[in-house]
Amino acid sequence: MNDFTIISVYNNRKILQECLQSSVDSQQDISVELKLIDNTNNKFPNAKIAYESGLDNCTGKYIIFSHQDIQFLDEKELHNIFYRLETMDFGIVGVAGVNGRDIISNIYHGEKPIKVTDYNITQETPCETVDECFFIIKNEDKYINLFRKLCCDSWHMYAVEYCLLCRQLSENVYVIPANIYHVSPGNSYDESYYTQLRKIAKRYKGSFERINCTMGYWRTNPIRLWFQIRKRRKKDIKNGTLKVRSKKH
Repeated sequence: MNDFTIISVYNNRKILQECLQSSVDSQQDISVELKLIDNTNNKFPNAKIAYESGLDNCTGKYIIFSHQDIQFLDEKELHNIFYRLETMDFGIVGVAGVNGRDIISNIYHGEKPIKVTDYNITQETPCETVDECFFIIKNEDKYINLFRKLCCDSWHMYAVEYCLLCRQLSENVYVIPANIYHVSPGNSYDESYYTQLRKIAKRYKGSFERINCTMGYWRTNPIRLWFQIRKRRKKDIKNGTLKVRSKKH
């Protein structure tokens, strides 16, 4: 058995090779199975279906879901993460997460690398949800089946929903310190984000009053959520961070 299986869905081979693939190849004292899911032709309609195509027969003790533009800033980063996980009891672990309105992470992001947040950590830290850029589950049927239960039908919030499922089952959700660089600043998204948000809020409103995540702090009450989305959408269109499809004539 390998230590990790890393699954990454990519739509740009150059970015994949320059970032995740070359970075994994440089890792020391760790055994990794790398499963690369080709979405350059947009054949997968959403993240769940894309990742599920790589979930069968994973050989790693732990499964990592990673964006294509992740880089490890230390040659023993995966080695260090593995031995940290060996001491933990968890349902899901991420490298960026949220408690209330506090984003927690040690990673860098953006074309000109800056720290995601000043809220840095030195040990595993409980949180409410983790970011999709890089997260880890155990390679056990229980946790793989949780992923298969997601209502995700977009490219957003699948890790967030997984965290909610874990919390419903009293499984621990953690952020860990990690020496990682995510090239994307992670602040650009499209309308499907709000569609997915409404769907998750409806599904989990009986368990959670709020869904706090790295992209926002949302109420599950449908009326309050409607006002939040309306306000945020207007702001992000103005800032250019929300991609709005042009109307067809």
